[in-house]
Formats: sequence, C-alpha cells, structure tokens
Amino acid sequence: MEQASFLMPGIPVSDGTLRTLHQELGEVDGVPALMTDLSYGESYFHEKLWLYTAEQKIEGSLPRVRFSKREVSRSEMTIVDEHFALVGEEFADDLKGWALVRVNDNQCSPQTIVTRCTLYQQYTTEEALQVAAKSYGGLT
Repeated sequence: MEQASFLMPGIPVSDGTLRTLHQELGEVDGVPALMTDLSYGESYFHEKLWLYTAEQKIEGSLPRVRFSKREVSRSEMTIVDEHFALVGEEFADDLKGWALVRVNDNQCSPQTIVTRCTLYQQYTTEEALQVAAKSYGGLT
C-alpha cells in the first residue's frame, strides 16, 4: 500500500494569498453543483479560475488519486443568490472531488478538495491498522 493514495475532504491543492473561496457540494434546481461564495458583484480584473478535479481510481488492487485541472470561465457558471456555482451531473460523482482556485498573476487562493468520496474510510478501521502494522513488522 506504499503507493496508495486516497481521495478525502480537505486535501490541499493550492496555497496562496488571495482570499479563500468557500466551496461546498449542493444542488441548483435539482442538478448537482459546486457552490461558492464568489460574489457576482466582485471585481475580478485579470483573475482566472482553475477547477482542479481529483478522481479516485483502483489500479490493479491499488487505490490511486489522479488530478486534472482546467480553466473555468465565469460564463460557464450559474449565479445562485448572487454567488457563482458550477452546475452539472459531474458534481454527483462519489469518486471525484473538486477545488476551484482563484489565480491572479503569481498569486492564488488557498483551496482544499470538497468531495463525497468515502473510500478512504475502509482503511481507517482498527482491522486496517492491524494489517498495516503487521506489514511493517508489528507494533512496538
């Protein structure tokens, strides 16, 4: 399991000085969405938005997380209660997580992953601890 990686809430994807976006998974008119506190009325100048997507996969028998990113234009976003949201079925996927990062020149916002993925929990049991300890020669 040395090469294993797990998707879980709170994985950092960026660390910077711009204001952190509050993000949560929700719904807009019954469609899954990534909700943000990015205000419609804020001034953004040359700021860009990058959506980082983390996907939990099983490769062989090994859990792995793969990351991708894409730039998001504000025209792709929906305005909900004067805040931007990304809306689409993609945000219902229990094996994915997301972080929307603000980028302006060399600065970015500190952001972490939001996800519904719970695969990692099966590796946090007492039984899993004992198996891991045994693989390292036991607990001392």
